[in-house]
Amino acid sequence: MAITDAKIEKERDNKMLKRKELAVSLEFDGATPSREEIKKTLADRFNLKQENLVVVRTSQLYGTKAGSALVHEYHDKEAMKIAQKHMISRPNAKKGKAQPASTATAAAASAEQEKGKKE
Repeated sequence: MAITDAKIEKERDNKMLKRKELAVSLEFDGATPSREEIKKTLADRFNLKQENLVVVRTSQLYGTKAGSALVHEYHDKEAMKIAQKHMISRPNAKKGKAQPASTATAAAASAEQEKGKKE
C-alpha cells in the first residue's frame, strides 16, 4: 500500500479561499492508498504541511496501480475553517462506523415508544 510515485499535474492558487488546489497523479503498490497516506506522502515529497492538507477526492484507474487525487493546501489553520467540515473529518469516518451513543440510545428509545403505542 505504499505510494511509489506522486506528481503534481496541475496547481491553481485560489487567493479568495486562501488555498492551493493541487491535481496529483499517483502510482502505488497494493490497494488504493488512504487519504492519510496521500497527505503524508505529499507532505514528505513536496515539503508541505500535512495538517494544512485536505484530500477532496481520490480516484483509481480501473485495473491499474495508478490513480489521481484532488488536494487542497490551505495557507494556515484560520483559512482551513472555510473548508467544509465533512471534508476535514473524512479521514476519521472509517474509524467510527457505529452511531454515536447518544444517537443510538435515542433511536432505541423511540423504537420502544412506537412498540408500546402499537400494543
